[in-house]
Amino acid sequence: MRIELTLPDLVRVGLAAAADPMGELAASLQVLQRRDGGRTAASAAFTRWRYRVWQSLPESAAVLMWLCRPGASLPAFLLPAAGRYELESGLAAVLKTDPLSLKTALRTAPAARDLPSWAAALADGDTAGLPRLVQAMRDYHEVAIAPGWETVSGQVDADLGMRTQLLLHGGVDAVLTGLRPLVRWDAPVLETDDRIPGTVPSGGTGLLLVPTYFSVCAGLVQPAPGGTPRLHYPCVRQAAPPAGFGRGAHKATERALADLLGPTRAAALAVLAVGCSTSELAARLGVTPSAVSKHTTVLRRAGLITTHRERNTVLHSLTPLGSALLDT
Repeated sequence: MRIELTLPDLVRVGLAAAADPMGELAASLQVLQRRDGGRTAASAAFTRWRYRVWQSLPESAAVLMWLCRPGASLPAFLLPAAGRYELESGLAAVLKTDPLSLKTALRTAPAARDLPSWAAALADGDTAGLPRLVQAMRDYHEVAIAPGWETVSGQVDADLGMRTQLLLHGGVDAVLTGLRPLVRWDAPVLETDDRIPGTVPSGGTGLLLVPTYFSVCAGLVQPAPGGTPRLHYPCVRQAAPPAGFGRGAHKATERALADLLGPTRAAALAVLAVGCSTSELAARLGVTPSAVSKHTTVLRRAGLITTHRERNTVLHSLTPLGSALLDT
């Protein structure tokens, strides 16, 4: 998916204010269904979370998984306009979805052969099933998201703080460039790595950057008429267990990595699970860029990370060996 940003768009690029519960809910449903399991570093981070959620998944979640499929755009009506950073206000907005918006959002949805009739009717713009849909979202959130919301919001806040510093010191270009390798920014075109064809229209309304804990790739969200397009991207994760689960096992791995690499390099390896720039890594670790350069040189020589330059930005990401070590 791609978007061409005009000058009025660029001066209106902004950051979300906090973690978006609706975005996290939708993204987690895609992660839950991913077939790559733990074969990629980003997806492997949720292995224990997946196992736990599948054990207690409510039956109504089948409708949600039909709506939020891996490799497909998320239905816009499930992601109401920015500014609703509480679950209930987001669900209230879903309840108000009009028939045309509902039908438009689900025009490419697969046939709902094994789903209840009220769910299948959603694709025809029938809003009568929205209360049941909202209840299904609430039930799923209780099982899958709520137990670890403190972790989710903390991770997102850390990413927002890092991007804010980057915006203050390097401007919009630095922020967009720093989203590599998940996002390709070649002014004026921004393109995500989701392999979904299409172009999101830009009308001078800007672009809202939304770090999302449960995302494993970046994706653009189509705006309502006159609204602001949104870019949901995986937040840079701290060395913490996914969504609050598996803390004991994670702590043991964290201590072992710190013993092997040293605490700063172990933390750097965890942050680089989704890739970031030298300045982002320095902000996240609380050290100087020159110190980061020394640490990344050691990690690179050990074959744990790879580094490349994108214009004036140096970007780092894990190698397969680095991913394997982090997931041990």
